[in-house]
Amino acid sequence: MPEAAAAPRVAVVTGGSRGIGAAIARRLAEDGFTVHVVCHSALDAGRAVVNEIEAGGGRATLHQADVGDEAAVADLVDKVTAQDGALHVLVNNAAVIDDQLLAVTSTGRWERVLRTNLTGPFLTCRAVLPVMLDQGWGRIVNISSNSARTPGPGQSAYAASKGGIESLTRALAVEVGRKGIRVNCVAPGKVRTEMTAAVADRLGSDGDGTRWGLPEDISGLVAFLARDEADYIQGQTFTVDGGRMVMRSGPGRRSR
Repeated sequence: MPEAAAAPRVAVVTGGSRGIGAAIARRLAEDGFTVHVVCHSALDAGRAVVNEIEAGGGRATLHQADVGDEAAVADLVDKVTAQDGALHVLVNNAAVIDDQLLAVTSTGRWERVLRTNLTGPFLTCRAVLPVMLDQGWGRIVNISSNSARTPGPGQSAYAASKGGIESLTRALAVEVGRKGIRVNCVAPGKVRTEMTAAVADRLGSDGDGTRWGLPEDISGLVAFLARDEADYIQGQTFTVDGGRMVMRSGPGRRSR
């Protein structure tokens, strides 16, 4: 008798209803994953992503959850594993931006950004690790930002949260690397999404020859890091910015 087909691997994508997260969800579905799309409030957009995946023959489920809420994250992982019996890939993409100059940033605004952007990935990583450890296989891909290295004015909270997620990536990689789990990070530069389209049209290129990226420029790398072929990559942060940081630091370029 022919061997039974292996069950599809299962991926969870937070912040998966729009922009980079939606592109990642679609790409993983194209690669054969069962995808769980997680969003906080953009339910209509999330349903549209799930419907698009299903229309293309893929498998997807929508979940509403606040990644900064410990109980909500635990419930999310319970639902995913109850439905599919496994959880192979976690993509921590959910994030908020609330730019404000540090001198006038309230404690509440600071904590809100870090709660979603840094505590959220901590909670989701912690929740999925028992499942991945039992499987002896797992992939965690955290989404950072070039703002961790070259923040703009008002980005103190956002930059701190993204610098934190890169450090979290390295620390967790040390802890679970011998257990078959790979933890890596992707740091996009300027990416054109629904939220940034107007700004991208107004600014155009940055005078350095680089273009605005597309969500698909990010999703391809994330999809690779989610596969077996990425087994020798661990604890790394990959900058995906069209060479913008290199162009800015080249000879004869003035720093801003």
